[in-house]
Amino acid sequence: MTTHNTHDIIISGAGMVGLATAIGLARAGLRVALLEKNRFDETPSSPGHFSARVSAINHTSEHLLRNLGAWDGIAKDRRSAYRQMDVWDGLGTGDIQFNADDVQVDHLGHIIENRHIVMALLEVARTLPDIELLAEETITQWQQDDSGVTATTSLDQTLRASLLIGSEGKLSPVREQSDIDLWRWSYDHSAVVTTVRHERPHQATARQVFLENGPLAFLPLEDTEHPQQTSSIVWSVLPGEAQRLLTLDNDEFCRELGTAFEHRLGAITHADPRFAFPLEAQQAKHYYDGRVVVLGDAAHTIHPLAGLGVNLGFLDAGALIDELVRAHEKQMDLGHAFVLRRYQRTRQSHNLAVAALMEGLKRGFTTQAALPVMLRNSGLSLLNRVHLLKRPLIQGALGNLGPAAPTLCRPLSDAPKSRFAATPHKP
Repeated sequence: MTTHNTHDIIISGAGMVGLATAIGLARAGLRVALLEKNRFDETPSSPGHFSARVSAINHTSEHLLRNLGAWDGIAKDRRSAYRQMDVWDGLGTGDIQFNADDVQVDHLGHIIENRHIVMALLEVARTLPDIELLAEETITQWQQDDSGVTATTSLDQTLRASLLIGSEGKLSPVREQSDIDLWRWSYDHSAVVTTVRHERPHQATARQVFLENGPLAFLPLEDTEHPQQTSSIVWSVLPGEAQRLLTLDNDEFCRELGTAFEHRLGAITHADPRFAFPLEAQQAKHYYDGRVVVLGDAAHTIHPLAGLGVNLGFLDAGALIDELVRAHEKQMDLGHAFVLRRYQRTRQSHNLAVAALMEGLKRGFTTQAALPVMLRNSGLSLLNRVHLLKRPLIQGALGNLGPAAPTLCRPLSDAPKSRFAATPHKP
């Protein structure tokens, strides 16, 4: 039986970015239908057990999660603050350290499992009457006209709204079925991810070494059972090497990992099950097609070496919320090209600039020629000694955009709550 539901916005994909977008819009009085193909995983984690998929949440993303009311929903022992970052060249002597004290902050960021961010956002979303959560349901087709979008779902519902948002990740069906083209390129590498325990304490420090075939990162985790001795790793290697690492037994893998990491944290004493995924980058050539708009990984993905992926997605969410709320307050059509063009202009140039920077870093640190190796080692050492040069890099890592940041991505004291306070929708 077909049912018909009218909303202001339809969002396909209830991951971190999709949920954040839905909450921000609903708190401004917009009615949102939020669809997710999977069942929501709300199973509490056992102490000492961690998911392999984590994000390095910078200050800007923390502001967003706090402003949405989700931050305190993430258990303290699942928010692993880090105060320092150590980066060094495995082929030379260059290294650099970033410390929270350099910019007078308490921490540089937090390492948090993706599922715990989703669970905290979901808890908030369930309290908002203007969000209709549709789990295990997808959009199968849609049509646009001059006044809105009509979408049919896998459960034979018909949804009507002014705008359809695709937020399902890099394989976004909404994007693929629209006229939004991509630039795509492969890094010809895979990332091996897992959680490990190590002999020495991590001291709330994120570490990354650039090896011959790619970077290896150790991201510190809070672990009540093994304090300061648990980290999430991301190891970028050639695809064949990734498959070999997956076939090693636990002891062999721990030995090879410890050697690759120069035993900076002593012996690796345990590794959880390992997973690997191909490293690819893509950028949408434009972010909207008529009344369809994309954000987060549906619009762009980059190399994970800086852990920026979801932070860029949260900036997308904040920028799109700003534009849609502004249009709503002015009684404008939410799907008008003028509104969506402003969002695209705000976010596409920034996302492309970050992608270009990541590509340059990746290329610069994978070459083994003598001169580039010497130059990059000298450059790292110089940056580490000159505070005036290092400080802007730290501010960039924090995600600080100053007044250019979207409203919800600013500190609580700077984000006007009245604009995003939950208000009942008038039919």
